[in-house]
Amino acid sequence: MIVEIIILSLVIGKVKKGKIKNLNQIYIRGWYLLIIAFLLEIISLRVFVNNFSSIQILIYIILIFILLLNINIKGMKTMAIGSILNFIPIIANNGRMPVSKSALIKAKLHSQLSLLENNKILTHVLADDSTRLYFLSDIIPILKPYPFPKVISIGDIVLSIGIFLLVQFYMKDINN
Repeated sequence: MIVEIIILSLVIGKVKKGKIKNLNQIYIRGWYLLIIAFLLEIISLRVFVNNFSSIQILIYIILIFILLLNINIKGMKTMAIGSILNFIPIIANNGRMPVSKSALIKAKLHSQLSLLENNKILTHVLADDSTRLYFLSDIIPILKPYPFPKVISIGDIVLSIGIFLLVQFYMKDINN
């Protein structure tokens, strides 16, 4: 969803006569922590499979820290809120984001449902009666005609709004 919202934001920014090069004016404090989080993600898939959930939690903490460190940047506060809204059910459910089975069926994501039923997705788990904070989990189906059906959370929506605000604000012509 993040890639889609970035592309949509860039397209809308261009339609509004914004400039992609203006995004260069964003200085992310602690940017090097993004590299560490990215490397941890890659390494965790290969090396720390048994501790994957713990590593995912650490990565989320790093990302939220970076967002809070840059709270003065337009859109970052909203992105931080969205990330925290996603992090809460992950923490409450042993490091994995619960996903609604009925939402997966409604979105016709049968292959993802099968993978989750067989516990083949490290980052997500099927929601059940023991799921904590279900309302913050991936429960919102995004259906066709959307080209990439999926199931998202309220945190994903808030995070996407933050990304959109950031891109729109910084693409504006700084001379106007």
